[in-house]
Amino acid sequence: MNLNTVFDRVTDMVTTTGVPLDSGLQVLACNADFCDGLEVSIGNDNRSALYWYLDFASRTPKWIEFLMSIRNFAVGFFHLKNVGNLSDVPPPSAAENLRIGDRVGIFTIRSICDKEVLLEIIDTHLDVVLSVYREGGNFPKVKVITMVFNHNVLGRLYMLPVAPLHKVIVRAILSNHDRLITRNT
Repeated sequence: MNLNTVFDRVTDMVTTTGVPLDSGLQVLACNADFCDGLEVSIGNDNRSALYWYLDFASRTPKWIEFLMSIRNFAVGFFHLKNVGNLSDVPPPSAAENLRIGDRVGIFTIRSICDKEVLLEIIDTHLDVVLSVYREGGNFPKVKVITMVFNHNVLGRLYMLPVAPLHKVIVRAILSNHDRLITRNT
């Protein structure tokens, strides 16, 4: 399988999306310095948004974890947080036992309900708020929306290389689920 085939498969599975009208991110949207939204079909599955976050994060590709380790090493020189690894999460079956304030991977749970979990990273240079939103209906989807709020010049400089990489990374994580394809067929 060549790189173009892989990219086409990823592009077909994961599409861009906006912030849902009833998302907890709506009140933050006008102040965001960066916003990116992607969605993937999940077939006929009504598990919670937190379940889906844990599922996706636990399957983070190794090359993304490698990039995170480089990031965590490099930011130490600027006295920024080492956030750890995306895949350092409990199993998806533990979703019902997690609460606001619990750490899951690189994020802390900010708010939680069945259809949406808001996760955050708070640091001196910027804040990141991630929404994982399960949309029901005839064609269930999981939407992943990331907002970044810069605090200073360092935050803006940090986002210059991160913004384009972010789009590739989230798309790769969401598409790293062969079982999503089989559920939808």
